[in-house]
Amino acid sequence: MHDDDEPLREQDRYLPIANVGRIMKRALPEPAKVAKDAKESVQECVSEFIAFVTSEAGDRCSNEKRKTINGEDILWAMQILGFENYCETLKIYLHKYRELSKVDRMGSAGGPSSASLPPSSANDQVLASSAVHSLHPTHDLTSSVAHLQHLSYDDQQHLGLPPSSHVQF
Repeated sequence: MHDDDEPLREQDRYLPIANVGRIMKRALPEPAKVAKDAKESVQECVSEFIAFVTSEAGDRCSNEKRKTINGEDILWAMQILGFENYCETLKIYLHKYRELSKVDRMGSAGGPSSASLPPSSANDQVLASSAVHSLHPTHDLTSSVAHLQHLSYDDQQHLGLPPSSHVQF
């Protein structure tokens, strides 16, 4: 934890610049490069966005006398803050993340691993893992949306999404 008298260091306030740069680069065609000032600008914006949403979710938890922010709190905060266009997609990701976490816990407790699951379950895990990877704390919402837009029509149907031409991002 950090002392209230001590100012926050930049590395404590922002996501790592290397992670931000990697995410930005993934969204671009192969030969493209990202300038340092562009990475720094996005780093600051993404970090501020995360703090903004988390603060709203934290206020809700505080009002409800809870200490832990959960996925529903983040979804609620995004809805309240006007990011409702992303909520349905994030609900799907949250559901898939929880499914994958459950399977991982079963696997580590001697339950079935993805190798022993039927092909459709293994495919679900791959899709869930891919979706969860896009929402890892070091990933921004834009890369998550970009990931969904690149899913095949079959994968979108499998995740319960309407075709990308009908999804509002």
